[in-house]
Amino acid sequence: MRRSRRWLLALVLVGAAITVRMLYQPQDPHERMHAEEARAQQRIDALASLPPEQQLAELRRYLSPNTPIAVRTAAVEGIARLDLPEARVLLREALRDVASPVRLRVAEMATRQPREEAFQLLMTCLADHDTQLRQTAITHLQSMRDPRAVAALMDILREDPNDQTQQMAMGALRAITNQPFHARYTDPPTKRAQVRRQWLQWYRNAQRQYPTLRSPPIHPTRTIAAPNLTLRTLDGETLDLRRPPKPLLINFWGTWCGECQMELPDFAKFHETYSARVLMVGVAFDEPEGERGLRKFCAEKGVRYPQALGTEAIARAFDIDGVPQTVLIDTQGAIRFWWQGARDFGTLERALKLLEQAP
Repeated sequence: MRRSRRWLLALVLVGAAITVRMLYQPQDPHERMHAEEARAQQRIDALASLPPEQQLAELRRYLSPNTPIAVRTAAVEGIARLDLPEARVLLREALRDVASPVRLRVAEMATRQPREEAFQLLMTCLADHDTQLRQTAITHLQSMRDPRAVAALMDILREDPNDQTQQMAMGALRAITNQPFHARYTDPPTKRAQVRRQWLQWYRNAQRQYPTLRSPPIHPTRTIAAPNLTLRTLDGETLDLRRPPKPLLINFWGTWCGECQMELPDFAKFHETYSARVLMVGVAFDEPEGERGLRKFCAEKGVRYPQALGTEAIARAFDIDGVPQTVLIDTQGAIRFWWQGARDFGTLERALKLLEQAP
């Protein structure tokens, strides 16, 4: 009887402990961040009941670099809904944001503007350093079929190293000019190169029929300070994020992440090309085999730039809730570019050159 009572008491105590843990367990920081962003999104949606001028004033406040990236991105959508000249100015100003999701949303929302303003905004995005903005602009310009875009699309065809961007540019040119030159992205590279040469030859003869219109890009200038944090690589090297000796490119990734593996060849090429001018560090999160597995993976894939294991402190400092993400930090400790999602060699190269040209 006593033994039964002891077992019953033990079960009660265990149940009570579980209940207390469930009720009082601290909220995960990522869950808290998402909850805050969801509340901010609700507040942005609620602004629709206000007069347009009052909405704009509130949305301008949400574009502050101190607000989360997801909130700033949602604010861009709210601004794009407003039929005000001041809203269109603010939409262009959002391109100065350091975060790629905010800037990409500007390109995605461009066609909600009056046609001429939309065209001018898309031409600005077409000249951007970020391949994703360029491709989004090409897609919308193809739908608009404005011949004033031909010269800038030919620039892309001549100068952009990204195969998919070139392919999209050829599709847009075909839609605008009705020329017959065509190749599928699945065609052999030799076929696509042949069609590209046809476009270049055609334009040499036809360029006088098309106005030369090129819009200057709007580069990110709303920088934010890097976290006051020191990274320690697997080889024991330490890096002060606020005082790197050279520009510092940090790629947050994981060996288990498919999108991260897609961008690895571009990052390896960037390191091989620019290692004398920029430091690179990979920060791998949630590695199932820890340091040993990370070292093995990098050796097999030819990844030669330093690596570090992601920690909760790093995730909190950068609000990392998914990978891949990449930041480029200048020697003054300011984050100058922040990309979410995979990026290509061209994006990284153009960003580095912009950083080096900055006063």
